[in-house]
Amino acid sequence: MSTATATTPARKNGHARSWCCDRCEVKIKWMPGYESKGPPAGWTRRGDKAHCLQCRRAIAAEAANETAPEGATREERAKLRAQALIEFEIRRDPDRPNGEIAKVVRCSVPAVMKARRRIEAEPKSSAKGAKPKKRR
Repeated sequence: MSTATATTPARKNGHARSWCCDRCEVKIKWMPGYESKGPPAGWTRRGDKAHCLQCRRAIAAEAANETAPEGATREERAKLRAQALIEFEIRRDPDRPNGEIAKVVRCSVPAVMKARRRIEAEPKSSAKGAKPKKRR
């Protein structure tokens, strides 16, 4: 598959007929007549790059792993990745209940609540997206 094809959604009548993730190359095609005006659910498109939800999660975890101090243990790195995934999910859908996020990330509800409080305490200029609401 060429890079141009992978990064540029096919268009018909102004609507994307297919999307290809630039990271994992998974491809989604819409049935004729059911084309969507935007990216598929959970996908994002920034510039000429499109990423599926799974890759967006992996990118968030990898970014957290890169912030780990030199000499960090495997357990410390795992905690950083888990924290990044929880924060990613909260920012992605702030109204989503804590229990649902915990299930997706495979962590405890108190861990999600702690991350939500941490995000709410951030100054608005550094927060990504809308201020999340507390959910149980």
